Amino acid sequence: MGSSGLGKAATLDELLSTCIEMFDDNGELNNSYLPRIVLLMHRWYLSSTELAEKLLSYVPKCQRGKL
Repeated sequence: MGSSGLGKAATLDELLSTCIEMFDDNGELNNSYLPRIVLLMHRWYLSSTELAEKLLSYVPKCQRGKL
């Protein structure tokens, strides 16, 4: 059976970082559905509380400009 070409799965940190980087400096989303998909389907992997805690942990990194 051949390779599907999908590559390896992203970690939760990689996925959240990618979602955050999709927003511009004005908070506008740059033509991507990924953040919406993550917000709609996160409960398959973690609770809303865990997701909120994980996103809040990015605030200091974003303020320093080092996401």
